Amino acid sequence: MRRYSRVREKLGAAVYRLAVGEGDVRARLVSAHWVLNHLRADELPPELREQWESIMRRLTRHGPELYSGEVFRDAVKHTMSRIKNSTGRVIATDIYALYSSFVHAYGL
Repeated sequence: MRRYSRVREKLGAAVYRLAVGEGDVRARLVSAHWVLNHLRADELPPELREQWESIMRRLTRHGPELYSGEVFRDAVKHTMSRIKNSTGRVIATDIYALYSSFVHAYGL
């Protein structure tokens, strides 16, 4: 099995969802997060972990939205509802940069 094959698969799937998914960038980020959330930081090459953690923090920055003590919207959907499209574009660009750095270092 190729080194980091699971990471390669998940990063590629996240970039694919960003590129061809429906909706604005915030909707596509929700979809990309679903894939990225299946990775753990310790699965990534050490030099890319900080970049991945930064992306994941920004995708969930506002935490879940609560209503009467119950989760009304999860952290990603709540965060996406509060950010501007331009902020979403920056996060999407960073996901692509992470993927690009990975491919440059470890190949397709």
